[in-house]
Amino acid sequence: MSTLSENNPNPSFIVTEPRPQLTPIDPLIPHHLGSVPYLNARPLTYAIAEPIVLMEPSRLAKELAANLLHAALVPIVEVLENAEAYHIVNGIGIGALNSVYSVVLVHTMAVVRLRTIALDTASKTSNQLIRVLLQKYYRLNPTYVSPDEPADGQLMIGDPAIAYRHSHPDERYLDLGQSWHSHTGLPFVFAVWAVRKDAPNPEALARNLRAAAKIGLAARDQIARNHFEYRYLTEHLYYHLNAPQQKAIAAFASDLVEIGHLANKPELSYI
Repeated sequence: MSTLSENNPNPSFIVTEPRPQLTPIDPLIPHHLGSVPYLNARPLTYAIAEPIVLMEPSRLAKELAANLLHAALVPIVEVLENAEAYHIVNGIGIGALNSVYSVVLVHTMAVVRLRTIALDTASKTSNQLIRVLLQKYYRLNPTYVSPDEPADGQLMIGDPAIAYRHSHPDERYLDLGQSWHSHTGLPFVFAVWAVRKDAPNPEALARNLRAAAKIGLAARDQIARNHFEYRYLTEHLYYHLNAPQQKAIAAFASDLVEIGHLANKPELSYI
């Protein structure tokens, strides 16, 4: 398959007024942008006029790495592992100042007693964050298994996590954003717009993504379908990526190096 640079040399796109929620398109057709099919991403993509490929985070990262996209809203771990390939769009991202609500460990016993954890195959960042939290801050070394295996704790992310919490309000949940904040005093950044360094005019692409985000963030009352979704988009999620968030990303990278899940602390490029 040809790469995007060959088929779509112009990285610009039209920023428009809010449009209805996008639906997945044929991933075999080259497009500039990719995102995730979760509510948390809609404020950042709502005002983008061109079609956007919607995929689970882990698959989206593979498409971006294969040069089938110019930019994608990917897990921060993807950039930490491949910093030489990407710029991070400064100013915007998906994070939380404290509780994130939609990234949780569902557990059947006290956290300090957990011995097995079922990971979520859709998320690289959340899988690594739970390892950092349990290994460095809780001083635990559980066994990690696939989602279909029995476990003491189950990692869940995104809209499925929200739906599960609504239907199981009495279960035990460890909110990963809240846990990270309680141990570090820092916000957390789950996903960023990563632009390939070899994309045509990445600076212009970054400017357009920031312009789209400004419109989308102002339209959260239109994006939300109910009061809970509005609270989630405005109170749990934090879409700004500035100095505190850059500090948090650096701290997360250092922790990954410390527990042996990242070879070296990367030099990150923000545009």
